[in-house]
Amino acid sequence: MRRVIAILGILTAAGCAARSSFDRVYVSKSIEARTGHALEPSLKPGETRLPPGVSLEDGLAEDEAVAVALWNNPPFRTGLADLSAARAGLIEAGLLPNPLVSFLHLFGVKGTEAYVLWPFDALWQRPKKVAAAKVDVERVAESLVQRGLNLSRDALVAYANLFLAESVAKIAEDAAGLRGETASIAAARLRAGDISGLDELMVRADALRAREESLRASRDLETARARFAAVLGCSEPWPSFNLSPGPSPGAAEAALPALLEMAYTSRPDLRAAQLEIEAAGARLGWEKARVVKLTATLESKEKGDAGFFTGPSGKLEIPLFNRNEGGRARARAEMERAAENYVAVRQRISLDVREALARLESAQSGLALLRDQVVPAAAETAARAKKAYAVGEESYLYALEAESRLLDARKREAEAAAEVRRADAELRCGLGFAPESSEKKQGR
Repeated sequence: MRRVIAILGILTAAGCAARSSFDRVYVSKSIEARTGHALEPSLKPGETRLPPGVSLEDGLAEDEAVAVALWNNPPFRTGLADLSAARAGLIEAGLLPNPLVSFLHLFGVKGTEAYVLWPFDALWQRPKKVAAAKVDVERVAESLVQRGLNLSRDALVAYANLFLAESVAKIAEDAAGLRGETASIAAARLRAGDISGLDELMVRADALRAREESLRASRDLETARARFAAVLGCSEPWPSFNLSPGPSPGAAEAALPALLEMAYTSRPDLRAAQLEIEAAGARLGWEKARVVKLTATLESKEKGDAGFFTGPSGKLEIPLFNRNEGGRARARAEMERAAENYVAVRQRISLDVREALARLESAQSGLALLRDQVVPAAAETAARAKKAYAVGEESYLYALEAESRLLDARKREAEAAAEVRRADAELRCGLGFAPESSEKKQGR
């Protein structure tokens, strides 16, 4: 009996649940190390809350938008359940199967039999199952870290799009006002006989087009605001807030080869691809261990007046026709697939960094040209046109046209500035960490 108890104690200890340090806390700390913002640990489904230090009253900065999104974005919070499911799979992999007790008593005949059956092969299969499950938990955790970085990028892109939509809507409204003034002047000149009806009609049509563009810009602004609120996870009705963007991002601090090496080292999805290969290898080892199946039996029989006789026995399945070829072949295929996926992820990272760097450099060049030359030249032309009109050298219509060209230049400048912010967000996410906070940028 002592031996039986000792054996049961060993099996119970072996069947204790396996554990992993890759939990929600790990995901939160990893994202915080890259973005400066941790996850909210205690939000209930459907509940939204602003992180500490974030206030909508003084305007929402880009860095604050990332913090709000990481706390409240519903799809990202839904994805965190994948980690719980993977950890549940680890617990299941660490548990040993329960013994099966069979009892037989024949009425009218003095005889009783009892059997305790237990799949003994679970002992050498368990370490391999647990190893595969642990790697899978780590893979899911790294994938969630990458999803957090993708969310921070999406928040910054949506922020840039909303700020651009606000700027374009204001410029379009000013342009519509100028075109309206131009149409009024053209109507007066038509009545005075200075221009033909066709000329006045063309100016009026241009004013109507400008008004239509202003209305479309207002609709685009509402769409951009709704998309931004959706990325942040704001519940309806959406709170009103103003944007408070920091300075325009600077150029990349390293050359392309160094950036690629940084991305290969830092990207969590590449690490997840590596772990997928390791998990597939561990599953292959488990499938090989399943070839031999051994069932241990503890048998007890009543032998008349002699009492009960108890002794161990076993059942061994001879792997003659079925050597688990299908399971092993499936595991090898998964391993090959994981290896190909690793190559694909590495190539995608290279493409992400190259494209984002090219976009950033191009956008910064265009923005510098607009800020340093195009907009100042248009502003100077508009100022001179106003002075010329004031002294009677040019018509008011000429001054309005110069002001309209200035508005067009400012619109292109706003579009270029938004493209710089979007490209910077893409590049930093491609490198494996989110953009720096606005406070750090201001402190440069």
